Amino acid sequence: MAWSSFGLALLGMFIGIINLEEPLSVKGYYAVTALFLTMSSFVLQKTIRDNTEDEGSLHVHMESGEEV
Repeated sequence: MAWSSFGLALLGMFIGIINLEEPLSVKGYYAVTALFLTMSSFVLQKTIRDNTEDEGSLHVHMESGEEV
């Protein structure tokens, strides 16, 4: 469900950019910034997930008495 809503939102955004009545340079700028925003959202989500997983493994090591 999450992937389908993401795909529909991305598709809708690019359909809107294509139908925009602006020069090609403006459409290109919007398309590149939209792709950059999408990429940075994935990187941010992955970084937060990795940091959370690292904190979880740190707590497990500390509770078991292992040196980190």
